[in-house]
Amino acid sequence: MNKPYYTYRAYLKKRFGKRALRVPVHAGFSCPNRDGTLSTSGCTFCDNRSFSPAALDSSSVVSQLEARMKRAAGSFEIFIAYLQPFTNTYGTVEELKSIYEPILQLPGIVGLAVGTRPDCLADDVCDYLANVSRRTYLTVEVGLQSASDDVLRLNNRGHTVADFESAVTRLGQRNIETVAHSMIGLPNETREDVINTAKLVARIPVHGVKIHQLMIIKGTCMEEWYGKGTVKALTLADYAELAGEFITYLRPEQCIHRIMADSKPAYGLIAPAWSADKLKSTEYIRRYLCENHLWQGKNYT
Repeated sequence: MNKPYYTYRAYLKKRFGKRALRVPVHAGFSCPNRDGTLSTSGCTFCDNRSFSPAALDSSSVVSQLEARMKRAAGSFEIFIAYLQPFTNTYGTVEELKSIYEPILQLPGIVGLAVGTRPDCLADDVCDYLANVSRRTYLTVEVGLQSASDDVLRLNNRGHTVADFESAVTRLGQRNIETVAHSMIGLPNETREDVINTAKLVARIPVHGVKIHQLMIIKGTCMEEWYGKGTVKALTLADYAELAGEFITYLRPEQCIHRIMADSKPAYGLIAPAWSADKLKSTEYIRRYLCENHLWQGKNYT
């Protein structure tokens, strides 16, 4: 067993017949959990700069894309623009058009990936996204993190599990490809919560999944809790065990975009240290799955 789960890379190769590079860019959107609409403090674990250096780029989206595509042109022919930091559907349809439409006109761009929250997907926004998906490859990444409302409240997510299920269902009704973000190791999360998150993601029309470990990032509420000893970072062994069980409950055809998150101390990473070595840690997880005869869909019913 080489890959005990269906990778996003394999899915893209099957879809386009060649390697496609996702290019993260900062589109200038804010977040209702930071601008005062819901909160000013954000989620307890969140600092976009820690996982997306693009969050520091204030140049235009088109300029960001052109520069990064030029650097990668020797290795890739086609590109997917990835609106990664913050909430990229947090605006009116006209505001979204002013960002999205110029991207779609760029040579070499074959798709658009949009990161967002489940409470920022009004029906008119979903209708516009449906229009975009008829013209290009579109995937909408929706943050869930946990299928426990208690865990979401504790970590100041500002939305409910029902909000997530509603958003994904409405996107699915419009034939829009969706990706669920889940996080393992949040405070007060149990093993049962992890399994329930996987079961929820498998039950509704989610096409892909991103699985992250909790990372302690400098300047976040989580750093304060970690310093007080009320929060602990998962060891790689513990994470591999939980993530491995998680993927056994997914549908076999759901592609896994990411099996772990990564960051660096230069971007604020405090713990766990293994988050800074993506290749080594990913190989450890893959080997753990193979040695324990775990594979995607094993426990799916």
